[in-house]
Amino acid sequence: MSLEVRRGEVLGIFGLMGAGRTELLETLFGLHPDHMEGRVELDGRPVRIRSPMDAIDLGLALAPEDRKAEGLVLEMSVRENASLACLNRLTRFGFIRTAAERTLVERYLKQLRVKTPSLEQRIRHLSGGNQQKVILARWLATSPRVLLLDEPTRGIDVQAKREIYELIDELARAGLAVIVVSSEMPEILTVSDRIVVLCEGCKTAEFTRAEATEERLMAAALPRSDSPDNRGVPDAQGRSGMCRG
Repeated sequence: MSLEVRRGEVLGIFGLMGAGRTELLETLFGLHPDHMEGRVELDGRPVRIRSPMDAIDLGLALAPEDRKAEGLVLEMSVRENASLACLNRLTRFGFIRTAAERTLVERYLKQLRVKTPSLEQRIRHLSGGNQQKVILARWLATSPRVLLLDEPTRGIDVQAKREIYELIDELARAGLAVIVVSSEMPEILTVSDRIVVLCEGCKTAEFTRAEATEERLMAAALPRSDSPDNRGVPDAQGRSGMCRG
């Protein structure tokens, strides 16, 4: 597959279970270097991403699908979780500069309107929506250029969802490139400027916001039993996605 995302744009990636959405984001973030073939360009220049550290250094950030298993250290505090990705900026002679850490964390928790009794509250006691905001605060503190969001509103209440949608829009307006993966069709249609559809590991269609409908997305997301060579359904411009094994 081939895709691109621009500054100030939200690229939605939609697909059913097993479509390869999470694997795509993980690969872009350097989690599967031995199973990746292809090229990644940033600002038109080829870059090499062989590990998450490479990705972070280049300005990529990934909020994973399973926040409790992969996004948070549940026994740590809100402060510790929010600063994990930028400790290199907060340490001197091997020690964390606590005052600088608190200042940085407070800035982003305030921006994201995180509700917590204190920075020292153990993060497992926060609501799902506030836990997700802490993950986003952690990555925003790294000043990313590309934000990868995998199921950003899974398991959170309606009000928290609305706040996450507003945040995504604010970040894009501020010039961040955002890629959102979701299995919820209304969510993808709400937040995206463009939508790429995956099916069984292949890109099968691409739509602008104006072209996308639930019917078109679902048609592109369903496997084609009459396509043994894995050709996808035509996209809005009449092209077909193809995956070569």
